[in-house]
Amino acid sequence: MPEKIKIDPEKFAYAVLQNHQVEGPDKERVAKESLSLYLQSYLLVNQFNQLEASQFKLNNDSDFKKMMLAINKNINGFY
Repeated sequence: MPEKIKIDPEKFAYAVLQNHQVEGPDKERVAKESLSLYLQSYLLVNQFNQLEASQFKLNNDSDFKKMMLAINKNINGFY
């Protein structure tokens, strides 16, 4: 059974910031770009974690497993 993946949004966002050099004409612009990058990274990971959780829950649902088994039987010619 596949393992559920959960990424820590704060650690991920900090890692993105550390590995991306933000440049700008002044400190305020650099701060805004850095904050924007941090927030986008943080929110992206939250969306990923929510999607992963919903997919993982769906894959563990017994009705879903029964449906997939029936589909596989029909595709492979086992009626």
